[in-house]
Amino acid sequence: MAFTRQRLLISLAICMATVACTPASIRDTATPASTTQIHPSSTVARQPVQANWWQTFNDPLMTALIQEALQASPDIKTAQASLRAARAQRVTAGASLLPSLSTSASARRSDGKDSYSANLDASWEADIFGGNRLADKAAAVDLQATQASLEDVKASLAAEVASSYVNLRLAQARLAISRQSLAARDETVRLIGLKQQAGLASGLEVEQSKLSLGQTQAQLPALESNISQTQHALAILTGKEPSALNSRLAATKSIPAASGQLLNNIPANAIRQRPDIRAAEYKVTAAALRVGEAKANLYPSFNLGGSLNFSSLSLADLLDTSTMVRSLLASISAPLFDGGRLKQQVEAKDAAREQAVASYQKAVLTALKDVANAFASLQANREQQPILTNNVALARSAENLAQLSYHAGTADFQNVLEAQRSVLSAQESQLAAQAENTQAMISLYKAIGGAW
Repeated sequence: MAFTRQRLLISLAICMATVACTPASIRDTATPASTTQIHPSSTVARQPVQANWWQTFNDPLMTALIQEALQASPDIKTAQASLRAARAQRVTAGASLLPSLSTSASARRSDGKDSYSANLDASWEADIFGGNRLADKAAAVDLQATQASLEDVKASLAAEVASSYVNLRLAQARLAISRQSLAARDETVRLIGLKQQAGLASGLEVEQSKLSLGQTQAQLPALESNISQTQHALAILTGKEPSALNSRLAATKSIPAASGQLLNNIPANAIRQRPDIRAAEYKVTAAALRVGEAKANLYPSFNLGGSLNFSSLSLADLLDTSTMVRSLLASISAPLFDGGRLKQQVEAKDAAREQAVASYQKAVLTALKDVANAFASLQANREQQPILTNNVALARSAENLAQLSYHAGTADFQNVLEAQRSVLSAQESQLAAQAENTQAMISLYKAIGGAW
C-alpha cells in the first residue's frame, strides 16, 4: 500500500494553485459592451467524479441505506426544491429578451346599438448595452450553481449516512466484546466461588470478582443506548421514523473495510471536482455578470411598442382589415439624476463579486484542509494498527499467564482482574482504530468529491 509524504505535498501544492486560478469572470471590470462577452462556460466545465464511492466498501446494507437517503431525505427534497426555483428564475430572466404581447376585447351597447373592439399590443426593449443578456446569463450560471449545490448536499448526506453506519457497527462490535468479557468474568466468579468453598480463595477475592463483573455489566446499557440512537439517526437520514430500521440493523456485522487502492491514484487536480468548489466558481461568474448588468443600467434604454385596434358595429366584421387602426411608438429613456442610486448599485454588485471570490478561496482552502486531515488520519492509523493488533495479542497472553500464576498460587487475584481489563481495553482500541480508518477514508472521498 504505497503512500509517500512527498506525493501528498505535491498534490496539495498543485491544488493550492486553484486558489489563485479563479474564474476569468472574477477579473472582469469592463464596460457593459465588453461584459456581454462573458459566458457561463468561463468557469471550468467539469463533470462530477464517480459519485457511488460507497460501493468500494462492499457493504450492501450501507449502500442501500445511502441510496434510500438520496431518494427520501428531507435535505435532498429541500435542495431539489431550490433547483426548481432556480430553473423558474432562469426562464423568467430569459423572458426579458423577448417581446411582450397582450390582447383585450370589449363589447358595448349604446342607444340600442352594439359595438365591438379588440386590441393587440406589443412591446420590446432593445438590449443595446446588454443588461438583459447579462441578467439572463447570470440566471443560467445561478442554475448551474444550484445544481452543484444539490450534488454537494448529496455528497454530504452520503458521507453522513456512511459515517453513522460505521459508528453503528463499532458500537455493536464493542457491545459484542463486552458481552464476551462479561461471560468470561461471570465464569471467573463461578470458579472463585468454587475455590472459596474448597478453602482455596478468600472472601475478598470473591467480592473483587463480583465487582469486576458488575462494572462490566454497568457498561452494557450505555452501549445498547448508543446502538439505538445510531439506528434512529440512520432512520431519520433516510426519511423514516426513528424505529423503522431497527430490525434491518439489529444483526451485528463487521465494520466496513476501506480499500487502500485510493491512495495510489488520486489526480492532483481532484479537489476541483468537489461540488461545493464548482458551486463557488459558478457563483463568482454570476456575480461578475451582475456587475455588468448594473453597469448597463447606467446607459439609456430603448423601447419599441405597437398596437393594432379593431372596432366594428358587427362582431362578424370585427377583424376586417378595413376596421384596423395601427400605431407604432419608439421611446428612449436615460437616467439624468437619481442621487447616485445606479452607481451605488454597481458598487454593491462589485462588492458582492468580491465576496463571492473570497468565498471561493475559502472553499478551496477548506477543501485542502479536509484532504490534508484525511491523509494525516489515514497515515497515523496505518502506523497505529499493527501496534494495536500486537497489543491485543500481548494482553491475551498476559491474561493467560495471570490465570496460570493465580491458580498456581504465585500471583494475586488482582493481577487476573487487571489482565482482563487490559484485554477488553486493547480490543476496544483495536476496534476504534478500524472504525477511524474507515471514517478517514469516507472523509477523504468526501473531501475530494468522490471516487474515480
